[in-house]
Amino acid sequence: MKVALILLIACCLGAVIYSYVIYPVLLFVISGFAQGICDIRYVLGKRERRSPSDSGLPAVAVVISAYNEERHIRARIDNLLALDYPRELLHVYVGSDGSCDRTAEILAGFNQTAVRAYIFTENRGKASVLNDLVAHTCEPILLFSDANTLFARDAVRRLVAHFCVSDVGAVSGELRLLRSSGDNQDSLYWRVEQILKFFEARIGGLLGANGAIYAIRREFWVPLATDTICDDFCVAMSVAAAGQRLVYEPNAWAEEDTPDAISEEFHRRVRIGIGNFQALFRHPEYLFCTPVATRFSYVSHKVLRWIAPHLLIVALSASLIMASLQSHPWLLLASLQIVVYSGAALLYATSLGGVRLPSLFRILSFLFALNLAFLLASWRYVSGNYRGSWKRTRR
Repeated sequence: MKVALILLIACCLGAVIYSYVIYPVLLFVISGFAQGICDIRYVLGKRERRSPSDSGLPAVAVVISAYNEERHIRARIDNLLALDYPRELLHVYVGSDGSCDRTAEILAGFNQTAVRAYIFTENRGKASVLNDLVAHTCEPILLFSDANTLFARDAVRRLVAHFCVSDVGAVSGELRLLRSSGDNQDSLYWRVEQILKFFEARIGGLLGANGAIYAIRREFWVPLATDTICDDFCVAMSVAAAGQRLVYEPNAWAEEDTPDAISEEFHRRVRIGIGNFQALFRHPEYLFCTPVATRFSYVSHKVLRWIAPHLLIVALSASLIMASLQSHPWLLLASLQIVVYSGAALLYATSLGGVRLPSLFRILSFLFALNLAFLLASWRYVSGNYRGSWKRTRR
């Protein structure tokens, strides 16, 4: 029994350490080899490294589901109409998902032929609106975005340039979070995620897409289940499961405001966490039908992090049992875990009170909030208690 408990503790803590610490280093090393091989092929093949970006531009449908976005919707559409892309090739399909503010009224005021507004009186959820909007499109490229996002002027051109390569099925741009004066480490976490995304794309293991700015070939669109929460992840991973490559283009960027506080992000992270577990259990093809590099990234970067709080609870429980059977050093290990988790919880509670913490403590506070959100999300998913999880936040 003791051997089994020791192995359980080692596996649980090891998996968490691997996902957060070892995997990024391993990914960096593997991506270095992948880039070296790519460079050798380039030198020996004497081919252009990149395809021309402005030859045969395709028609693009920008698809946006909006709910209570009266603050942003006008600026969003004006931004799209001002992009450096031929007006006759860019069409905006935007739907108001039963908004109870002035979103529908503002949309109805646009008379441009490039803007096609659909007013839905019932709030059905983002996935349903996306399904309806895509059904109205005919353009070969679908570009998905959010109502509170602003594109760089050349973002669309940079995205569609990659579709010159036949096996590219989806391209994800980069979201830049505007700085906030609040006590929030989401922007730091986001920068780390951007680095991981870059190196995952280099080895052919890009996971999902950024919902604020990504495009797919229309023929690989798969209608979403109406209660889908992480629509961007599911849409892009379905493209990967169909045998197409996912590409990351950091120079095609968009920007959004960073929320002011961790508390403002918590509900959003719970909702995303529920969507993560939806994808994990509903779509086994993401693990079994995607390329090896994608599976490697999926397990290492996503799945292990989603279940990290559960692994930590199991490790603590096993440590307490070992401590009751053999006091040292298991009592010390169990005590250390309790102190770390309690300290992180206290830091999180302090941050909710508006106290600005030192950088290291803010990171610990954010990680506690992230794992607490995953834990709550798993319970709500298993219990089926996630109706009404779609709620307007600043992101």
